[in-house]
Amino acid sequence: MKQIRNMDSWQEKNGRRSVPVCLGAGSRREKNSLRRVASGILLALLLAGLPASAEILDRVVATINDRAIMQSELQEALDLYQHQMGQQTPEMMSERDRAAIQRRVLEDLVDKSLIEGFAVKAGIEASEEEIDRAIDEVLARAHISETELLEALKKDNLDYQEYRDQIRDQLVKAKMIQREIRARINITDKQIEEYYLDHPDEFRAEEGVVLRHILFPLPYPPAPEVVDATVKEASRVHQEILDGKPFEEAAGQYSNDPTAGQGGWLGFFRKGSLSPEMEGGIVDLEEGEISEPVQTGLGIHLLKVEERTTGDIRPLEKVRNSIQEKLYEEAAERQFEEWRKELRKNAHIEVFL
Repeated sequence: MKQIRNMDSWQEKNGRRSVPVCLGAGSRREKNSLRRVASGILLALLLAGLPASAEILDRVVATINDRAIMQSELQEALDLYQHQMGQQTPEMMSERDRAAIQRRVLEDLVDKSLIEGFAVKAGIEASEEEIDRAIDEVLARAHISETELLEALKKDNLDYQEYRDQIRDQLVKAKMIQREIRARINITDKQIEEYYLDHPDEFRAEEGVVLRHILFPLPYPPAPEVVDATVKEASRVHQEILDGKPFEEAAGQYSNDPTAGQGGWLGFFRKGSLSPEMEGGIVDLEEGEISEPVQTGLGIHLLKVEERTTGDIRPLEKVRNSIQEKLYEEAAERQFEEWRKELRKNAHIEVFL
């Protein structure tokens, strides 16, 4: 494995100052000379008055193209991983287990760096507003308040900004799948039918409703004039649909929500799981009908009732879209894994553990 050469110039370029922990594969005399230089740097720092107890150096544990992962960054990720996975403390693990977990977490950091680098070059990003909307959707679907979310994050030893960063990563990944992966996937009618026949119990429906929606987001808190203007726009789109525009087409054109690419597909909601506002908006609707504009904490919705269910096994035509979406997500994950391997193959990666 190649080692980092000319580390001083590399670190100066990348804004890091540390002494390398791995020496090049040169002669013994060259290695001794490098060791003396490193010792001299350390001694100069100490003589300059830096407290002997201070943490003077961080070390590079991996490089990915022109970026470094530092030991401190790896340790933070390890601490979070062990807490969230309920792992025993490192002191209670064998040396082999500690090394395996450390390597696994480092590999995840390498992948994260590669994906972030690709996203930057491709101009793929998630705005703060998109992150806000995604978190609002989490709160709405889970029927919890922001305070309850913060309490849950605290139990998981995760602060709010770290949570937002995780949401950002998920949104960027979804956009990359949409851009780089979707064209590679083709779900056939035969695949859908085979899945339906092989998993009958999955389609024994509870009482509930299957929905699509078109979302017109609102800022928080929304000014009355903004609400009025947004309702007016939603009503205009509502009329377009009544005049013959397919709901799925309208969702793709007007909805400001990650579901827009799937025709506004929200999926199944068991009875009592919807917010009071959404439940009230669809209470009198039959299958195939569209609601008037409905306001929730996310914004203004137009809701389409795809299906109302009882307790029987739902017919294939009623669940075809949900099966297609499930198979698509599974295929997308497989394709994403292949794409991730391509990124690794084309990157220059060095690990120094």
